[in-house]
Amino acid sequence: MEISRASSNNKEFFVDAHCHLYEFSTVEIEKFGEFKILAVSDDLSSSIKTVNFSRIYLNVIPCIGIHPWEINEESVKQLERLKQFLPKIKCLGEIGLDKRFVPKTYKLQLKIFQEFLENARNYNLLVNLHAAGAWREVYNLVKKYDVSRAIFHWYSGPLDLLREIVDSGYCITINPTVVINKKHMQALKQASIENILTESDGPYKYRGFDLRPELIKNTIKVIAQVKNINVEQVKKQILYNFNKLFK
Repeated sequence: MEISRASSNNKEFFVDAHCHLYEFSTVEIEKFGEFKILAVSDDLSSSIKTVNFSRIYLNVIPCIGIHPWEINEESVKQLERLKQFLPKIKCLGEIGLDKRFVPKTYKLQLKIFQEFLENARNYNLLVNLHAAGAWREVYNLVKKYDVSRAIFHWYSGPLDLLREIVDSGYCITINPTVVINKKHMQALKQASIENILTESDGPYKYRGFDLRPELIKNTIKVIAQVKNINVEQVKKQILYNFNKLFK
C-alpha cells in the first residue's frame, strides 16, 4: 500500500526520527502510515533497501550510512559505493562513534565518520548520530566539520554537553524507554521542546521493550506530562521540529 501524496502532507503525523525500517516486513511497514519516519541504515545493503522503501512509501525519508557496530575492513569500499546516493538523499545515518560497545574498531570508526561528516557538509545533509560512550567526541566533530543539522539519537549523555547541543540548534530524540532510563529522562527534562524529536529505534528489544513506531504515541504523553504541555501541542511541536530540519 503506497501512502498517498495527500496524506504525506497531513499535519497529524507522529514522528519517528530514528527507525531501522528495513528490518520490518512490508506488511508491518504498511501499518505505519500515521508516522513520518526517518529511516536509518546500518551498511551498504540496508542503505539500498531503505532508499527503495522511500520510493514506495511517501511518509519515509531515507538515511544512508554505516553503523559504528558494522564497521570493518570492508567499510571503506562500502562508503565509496554509498557516495552515488549523496546527490539524491537528505540524511546520513546511522553514523557516529561508539567507545562503549565496539572500542576495538574506534580508529576505523573515526576515519569513516569523518568522511561522512565531510560529505554532510559538502552536500548540506542532516546527520542522524550514534554516540554511545563518545558523546563529546561526536559533538566536537560535528561542529568541526560545520554540519548545520544534526540529531543525537537516544540522548543519554552529559547534561552540560546537552546544553551545547541545544545551543547549537541540534536535536535529540526521546525513546519510549525514557520511562525507565534515568539519564534519558534527565535529558528530556532539560532539553527545550523545540529541540526534541521522538524515535522508536525499532525493531529493537531493550529491557522488556519491543521498540517499534507505535510506542511513540505513549512517549508523546510522557513528554507532555514532563513538560506540562497539552499532548496535542507536543505532537504538533515535534512534527514542526521535524519538518524544519528539511527546509
